[in-house]
Amino acid sequence: MARNARSWRPWQPRWSEGVPEARTPEQPVIYAASFVLPVSAPTIRDGAVLVRNGGISAIGTLSGLWKDHPNAEVRDFPGHAIVPGAVNTHAHLGFRHGDGPEGGSFSEWLGRLIERLPEKEAWTADAARDSAREAVQAGTTFMAESSPYGECLPQLAESGMAGTVYAEFFPGDFEGAAPEEIVDSVVRKIRELREELPERVDCQVSVHSPYTVDPESSRLAARRARELGWRLAVHVSESPEEVEFVRDGTGGLADIFGSNEWGGTGLSPVRYAESIELLWPNAIAAHLATGVSEDDLGVLVRTGVAAAHCPRSNEFLDCGVSQVPRMLERGVRVGIGTDGLWSSPSLNVFEETRFAVDLHGFDGATGLELATLGGARTLGVGDEVGSLEAGKWADLAVVDVVPADGDPERDVIEAAAGGGVAATVAGGRLIYNRAES
Repeated sequence: MARNARSWRPWQPRWSEGVPEARTPEQPVIYAASFVLPVSAPTIRDGAVLVRNGGISAIGTLSGLWKDHPNAEVRDFPGHAIVPGAVNTHAHLGFRHGDGPEGGSFSEWLGRLIERLPEKEAWTADAARDSAREAVQAGTTFMAESSPYGECLPQLAESGMAGTVYAEFFPGDFEGAAPEEIVDSVVRKIRELREELPERVDCQVSVHSPYTVDPESSRLAARRARELGWRLAVHVSESPEEVEFVRDGTGGLADIFGSNEWGGTGLSPVRYAESIELLWPNAIAAHLATGVSEDDLGVLVRTGVAAAHCPRSNEFLDCGVSQVPRMLERGVRVGIGTDGLWSSPSLNVFEETRFAVDLHGFDGATGLELATLGGARTLGVGDEVGSLEAGKWADLAVVDVVPADGDPERDVIEAAAGGGVAATVAGGRLIYNRAES
């Protein structure tokens, strides 16, 4: 179980490079660059963003904003581009580089991961802190993180990013308890974790997957989330083994956490998730990589559920290619997720986006929107973040690139994917600063 938020001490940033600010500046600040790409509006040459009290007050040219606000501090990044901060719609912070299980069969990979859980407890917190730092240095300003019982909430909270940790629960950990008791305990724990959190950081519930959480516990957790106005995260249709388990009750996931006797429904994972009330507009379905039919797409549209697309993890675990183009055509909200470092090479949303753009044949504008505003809409915060607009939080990334005229968004994605993020600002506070250090 994660620590209660009340036990945390004030965070002191421990970046390996760059100097984050201790607090949001009290005076107005103008962030300027050779190009500003708002995502929701045309690119601005010699553009700037006026930041006041953590939010965007105005956007325009540097000369215009400086003229109107002569007392503002100007932080100019010539030869750079400013874009909205990346929004990671599905991540697991508690893993590290270099020693993860081999890819291939999803169930075999998961089995090896489970074998490592006792050893992993000793280093999960450090791994989560390192993963959060990696995400920040790659321009991420908002993250939807999933971890067992919210164990990575302290590390997200101290990172400077905004976001939500979705606390996964596993009924097998509650020996002899009825589904009602399990869900009551989980909700109580999440309420404790939500106490005294930093502004813009939250904790909500995750029904981990169809093969780890029984249908009644899943249904009750979803109902409680609805009653409380919470969001819910769930892995759905991630692998061929999941499809087999849900439909036939067989395969490598049938006994992955002991005896899972609720498989064999004859349904696809999407249809099954709908039948146990997991799909509604405040739910985020991660992966949707395997066996998603046109009928399943219809379910996604009808229920209004959003999708987190994690293409590199899907490839690493032989899970197939998600039908993201069809989802977008049919109006499903889609954002980019990195998953965790034991199934993906980095926590860089822009790197993940470059992979998705190449995989699906998207142009740069589509890719940049998926990484920013599309992700924000997926997580239900599109009115607050995801684009550079007056009235939204000042979440932005400064990228070391002067984009060309043909596909400037693609140039920005390429540069940011290759380590070109020079600074990251979340809620008006500089949380990573390579260019000025």
